[in-house]
Amino acid sequence: MPTLKNHLKRALIAMQGVEIPEMPEEVMLLQRELSSKFANSGAVAGIIEKNATISGEVMRMANSPSSKLPQPVTSIRQAVDVLGMNRLYNLVVAAALNNCFSGKKLLKDILDNSVDVAFCMTDLADWVDGVSRDEAYMLGLFHNVGALLLASKDEKKYEAFYLRSMSMPNTVLSEENSAYGSNHTMTGVLVAKKWLLPNEMIQAIMLHHNNACEKISNPKIRAMVAMLKIANVLVSEISMNAFLSEETRNYMNDGVQELLIPDEVISEIRTALLSYSFKC
Repeated sequence: MPTLKNHLKRALIAMQGVEIPEMPEEVMLLQRELSSKFANSGAVAGIIEKNATISGEVMRMANSPSSKLPQPVTSIRQAVDVLGMNRLYNLVVAAALNNCFSGKKLLKDILDNSVDVAFCMTDLADWVDGVSRDEAYMLGLFHNVGALLLASKDEKKYEAFYLRSMSMPNTVLSEENSAYGSNHTMTGVLVAKKWLLPNEMIQAIMLHHNNACEKISNPKIRAMVAMLKIANVLVSEISMNAFLSEETRNYMNDGVQELLIPDEVISEIRTALLSYSFKC
């Protein structure tokens, strides 16, 4: 049975020729500021404003329908006041990730999908004990970062695997392993470790395509994976018009049964996603 170390070694071999992006300086500075005893909103805004590209993307995302702001914000400093420092930090990380993987169409599709999943995860977090909205957003944003790496290596080759993952979420991992010697969950761990994500998130990224949540012993990681299963299928169904195969339905039902999310809540989240999709 291959160890985690061996799996990561295979992931590195699969990604030869592709540079794994470093955590941007702005993200590191924000982490330092937010973890300080006297975190200052003006300092947070100042760090973001120094990077015009990230600032512009943060403003775009802050004013998107999925952010649910009563009125649009017109400056980073206003965004800090309205959203709060932790929520704005999430948008900065999203903008930085977008900056690292910008360009090709498939990369944009994967990024857009991940942002949709992130917002869906925040809605689910209201019904899950032990997982905050901020944690849920960050996990949703990073859960498919390994797909971004594989698409960066060969967009045309990887596109078929990415599209197949929407309707065959369990089967696709073995197919990726055959084609690359690794899969997007393990290449995602490479990025997550480099960006210093918490260990529980890294584990959830690695396990989010498993076939049964009950196999995961840690209750928080199990809940995170269950949330990802639900959010992924809802977003695939609504934003991507993906075919809901029996495998997809079983994948989502496993998450719903693990969390005991009521049907009416799933319907509410689906309706919210529909409204975001039409407005964006």
